[in-house]
Order: sequence, then C-alpha cells, then structure tokens
Amino acid sequence: MGRPRFAAAFGGASLKRLLLVLVLAACSATRLTHLRGGWRSCHAADPNVVECGGKQVAHVECFQPGDEACGALAVRYADGERVFLSRPAGFEPGQEEPIGSPTAIRPELASDGSMIWFRRPQRRDEYWTVFELDTGITREVDAVQIFKIRERDPHSMPLWVAQSAAPR
Repeated sequence: MGRPRFAAAFGGASLKRLLLVLVLAACSATRLTHLRGGWRSCHAADPNVVECGGKQVAHVECFQPGDEACGALAVRYADGERVFLSRPAGFEPGQEEPIGSPTAIRPELASDGSMIWFRRPQRRDEYWTVFELDTGITREVDAVQIFKIRERDPHSMPLWVAQSAAPR
C-alpha cells in the first residue's frame, strides 16, 4: 500500500514545510465580496474600467488621486455593489472634505482586469495588497511577487492617473 519511500525521496521534511506554507497562505487571504462568474475574455478597457465580453463588469474608483496614490480606492461592480479596498475611517463617497493622507500607494490595474495591487502607507515593510476582482479575495504579497506580476503584465495601468471617481 503506497510507497513508503515517496516522501523521503522528495525530502519529507520539505513537503511538510511546503504544506505549512500553503496553509498559512490560505489563511492570510480575505474575501471582501462574493465570487462572480462570467469573467472570461476580460480586459481593462481604459485606466479604470474592466470589460468582459464587451460588457462593463467593474469600474475602479480612485477618490482624491494624488502623487502616485489614491485617498480611497474602491471597485464598483455592474450590479451596483461597491467594495472599498482602502479608505480612511469615516470616509463616504461625495464627502467634500479632503482626505489627509492617501490610503493606497501606487495602485495598478492588470491589463486583463483580473487584479488590482497597491501598497498601504501604514505598512513600513515590503508587502503589497492584491485584490482579485472576480473572486473578491484580497491577499498580502511581498515586493518580489509584485515584481513578478509586473513582469508578466507590462501593460498594467496606474490608477492614480485615471480620472477621479465621481461621487454616486
């Protein structure tokens, strides 16, 4: 029954460590919204709109854009749901008061519209937040992973240069 030497051949301790890393990675992900279907053949139609099959499925909102940053960052889906990825306490769209300091640094949208990544200013380390638009999952990745994402997607779009979000 089974192969007793299989785990040893692949370094049994290494497999245990890998399993531990996978469990920790799964625990670090957070779902901000529900899973959405129909996200095939998608692309970023302009710097802040995601289209799938010719239909607009999401609009990324950068409130009070600044120097490579957004005062608040949200995704408004075609069904009307708005999911804030970052915002200051008490912030509501349409609020006239300027946001003191940005909550999303260097936010970018993947050219295929699959994810948004940004840094949080309160983090002093190299970790970035990645949000998957179709699954609604957000996770933390290090700077090396962001480098790899950018390397695979050289046409990602910076969101801070897109037109400021209109209050709704």
